[in-house]
Amino acid sequence: MTILRLTLMAPISFTLVILHALPYIPRPYRLFGVVVPREIRYGSEGRKMLRRYGFQLLPWTVATLLAALCLPFTWAAMWLAFVTFIPLIAAAQAFSRGRASALHFALPAPSTREVQLTEKVDQLLLPVSLFLVPLAMLAGAALYVHLHWNEIPARFPVHWGIDGTANGWSTRSLPGVYRPLIIGSMGVLFLMAISAISSWGSRKNAFSAASKITVIAVSFVIAATFSWVGLLPFHAHSMRGVLCLDVASFGFLAAMVCPSLLRHAESGTDTGEITPDACWHGDQFYYNPNDPALFVEKRIGIGVTINFGNPRSWIVLALTLLFIALVFLVSRFTHA
Repeated sequence: MTILRLTLMAPISFTLVILHALPYIPRPYRLFGVVVPREIRYGSEGRKMLRRYGFQLLPWTVATLLAALCLPFTWAAMWLAFVTFIPLIAAAQAFSRGRASALHFALPAPSTREVQLTEKVDQLLLPVSLFLVPLAMLAGAALYVHLHWNEIPARFPVHWGIDGTANGWSTRSLPGVYRPLIIGSMGVLFLMAISAISSWGSRKNAFSAASKITVIAVSFVIAATFSWVGLLPFHAHSMRGVLCLDVASFGFLAAMVCPSLLRHAESGTDTGEITPDACWHGDQFYYNPNDPALFVEKRIGIGVTINFGNPRSWIVLALTLLFIALVFLVSRFTHA
């Protein structure tokens, strides 16, 4: 039961760490998504606002961890979503208060900006080619399955309940065995396409190195996870193995992304992409028909978001929905 609870605690703890780190993630001169002078961002005013955010979120973090440690494990399906959702609300409120304070120090946005939208082919090929490695991992797992097909039992477990008891089974058939590897490959290909489209349709200073590294790192985690699941026909994985996979995945993501963020913060070379405040709705949705960029830098966190004022954005959304539908169909019709 201890291993099961630790396995449950790993994603909860990772979520809480991300929430506490959220104000530190954007560009060097950003404070709660607002472009401010460097002396404010790294001065006493900036440190005061960041400490206030952490103190406002800390009680909810402690309460969430205590609940995850003390509440009956057999009821986890009932309280897990609740204890995870509460700190998300608290973080959103604390972030909103910090942003309101930072707006008093905001720098005016320039009225004219001319930035090249497309990247050279060689600058785009290298990041995209890195996705071939996780695809090779999945292909290697598929090859192993093919070469050891006769060792697969006629029936094997593929899903376990919150108490570790097997409650889902599959059979030795092409759909039943290869389904995880197919879905994993689709996920990696989707991220590769998103990375290429985002790089092509955004300004160069919007799609930062940390953003590119994050997408590639996530593709490696997807490949490792689905390759691991794809080998379930040969041996049942213990909950200790699940815990190790969770910790290794989170550690890998942190090791890949954090150094890039720290290097960029220390350099302080630019303020990032500055977009009109009037075009942002809730600091999350960007609508500007006069902006030719298909993707713009997020104001909160890392990465880019869609410019809903660009007609091509609806094509991207349609393709995303199509991908989700394809994953559902593959999962549904390959269910043994």
